[in-house]
Amino acid sequence: MRSQKIASIISSIKKGKPFSCMAEDRSFTITVDEYVPYVCTAIHNGGNIRKELRDKIALTKFERWQEEDPFTGEFISSLPIRIIAHDSRYEYDLNRDPDSCVYDKAWGKEVWSSKLTKKEIEFSKRKHRNYYKVLDALVHKLENMFDSCLIFDIHSYNFQRIEKDSPTFNVGTRHISKRYRTYIDEWVKNLSSIELPFVTNQTKENDVFFGEGYQLKYIKNNFKNTLVLATEIKKMYIDEQSGDTYPEIIQALKEEFKRVISLQAKFHANAATNITVKKRHGMLSSELSPIVKEIDTKIFSYMKNFDVLNFVSPINIESEKKAFFKNKHKRNPHFKYSPLHIDASSLKSGLYSLPLKQINDVTLENFYTNIIDSYCDQIDFLSCREDDKFLYSSLKYYGAPSESDINIANFLLTSPAVKSKTSEIEMVNEGYILEKCGEMMNYFNFKGKILSSKNLVANAIFIPNKNTLKVKTNITVSKKYANALAHHEIGIHMLTTENAKHQPLKVLSLGLPLDTKTQEGLAILSEYLSGNISLERLKELALRVMAVNHMVKNYDFSDTFNYLVETYNVNEHHAYYLTSRVYRGGGFTKDYLYLRGFKEIFNLYRTDQNKLNELLIGKTSIEFSPTISELISRDILKKPPYIPKSYTRASKTDDQILEYILSIFYE
Repeated sequence: MRSQKIASIISSIKKGKPFSCMAEDRSFTITVDEYVPYVCTAIHNGGNIRKELRDKIALTKFERWQEEDPFTGEFISSLPIRIIAHDSRYEYDLNRDPDSCVYDKAWGKEVWSSKLTKKEIEFSKRKHRNYYKVLDALVHKLENMFDSCLIFDIHSYNFQRIEKDSPTFNVGTRHISKRYRTYIDEWVKNLSSIELPFVTNQTKENDVFFGEGYQLKYIKNNFKNTLVLATEIKKMYIDEQSGDTYPEIIQALKEEFKRVISLQAKFHANAATNITVKKRHGMLSSELSPIVKEIDTKIFSYMKNFDVLNFVSPINIESEKKAFFKNKHKRNPHFKYSPLHIDASSLKSGLYSLPLKQINDVTLENFYTNIIDSYCDQIDFLSCREDDKFLYSSLKYYGAPSESDINIANFLLTSPAVKSKTSEIEMVNEGYILEKCGEMMNYFNFKGKILSSKNLVANAIFIPNKNTLKVKTNITVSKKYANALAHHEIGIHMLTTENAKHQPLKVLSLGLPLDTKTQEGLAILSEYLSGNISLERLKELALRVMAVNHMVKNYDFSDTFNYLVETYNVNEHHAYYLTSRVYRGGGFTKDYLYLRGFKEIFNLYRTDQNKLNELLIGKTSIEFSPTISELISRDILKKPPYIPKSYTRASKTDDQILEYILSIFYE
């Protein structure tokens, strides 16, 4: 990070420029991603002692660390304005007045082995003054912009030496005016809502600390409309004696402090400032940091040609079909695949080497951590195609049908047939499908390719990285299903591909973890809303669940094929392709997710249209819905420019029996 002189920092603040830098003397870092009416500080976060004083310090680094506030800078790292100190409070204490900020003795121990010179003391005091010059300029700027300001003054404290039961969070308010009572109560309430692993939260006011620090007093004495919330965190996130850390608690504190601080800032902004904030996310930065853009671009460059479905699609499915039937279903197919054009080891190494810890936003840090873990899992199972490990890797990534999935599938498969309408029984060929898909592309003015292709396991498949739809050669399907395919493949899969191109995060073009479930759920909902869903289509999805369930019980291809034919009267040719979908690669469990995805998206459609539409911004997953909503609220991600035709012009089926059957999805 570049350093700046104090005068330059103050100049940037006065001009209202966003910036991030280290003070020239390296004593603190200040970041202003966006000007908002609050500041977060961690003034005891650091542990540095400047070089010329290291030989004079009487305390070990660990002794100093015990009284410093490690990780408090991390806890506020997601907030848009933050000042994080790097120097140890033993060199000079920013929470003491300028005259007494350099200790002789602290907590019963001599700090220096030899007396400091006046020059050395003055140098430390100048660092102290510089910090307050910057803080002063910043608060002046924010009060002028917003009429009022908040400062979250974050500290931590040792609790093992305290005999009584001490609170998880302590708010010191002894020197705060009574006019701020409402804000204090709100902050205590927000802190009380924090949930941490292995910790029972107790939040109290003026229990072990009373808010006696100099920073609070300085702001109170120099500003009329700024409230300092001096907050102490119990050091339950580290072992005070050994120095061991508890990463799960630290990560949770980062997430929870982002949540509660933005909530408190929203409350204060609406009550005391000249702005109105609808959601707490409006109190967070709307800018992507350079490191996020860099990581996102690198992930895209690594994974842009990585296509799971292409790598597990057999190139000899038709010839193996002939052999399978010739041998009267006794010899299992021996599928062949195109060679992988990736170096799995190098790809994983590149992904795992990306500096995610440099992302100063816990939401985006978690977002990319999950994405990279997901991609590496996919790389693992593709590396063992045709191996026994492939099935186990697929199970690790996609999972297997649950009891609920199987019950729903059984219900659909045992439902009596619904009388077909003319459009359902009228049969059409691939030409009609190509025509309807072309019309859907023209409706949105999308540019892409639609091709006929042999050796497809599915009737149609959309390849996002090539913006190409392939339709199986020489197929005959019902007219209703052909219409459904247009709404499915173009109306969702191509549409979400196009929407992703308008987003600043390239990973939305690649796909989030388990995007298959959500994308297929959205696509089947599109079939439903366009009036082209049928019980036969739902039964097809149910058969996939049963086929996957049969496979994971260690039955081979021939067993599962015969199971489908004999148990559910599936046409032999249909059963071959359905079984091939499940056994490709060595055991591909993905197909059961179609039905589960439809259930989840169907319920979202009934309960929250906004969240449903947000999932259309790219290759998203419903599990990431909270993250997507937050990033859209912060204007980091954009609302989808294209909405499916079926979603805006719904013409759902008027078949009451089918609607009754669909009620099994209601939650």
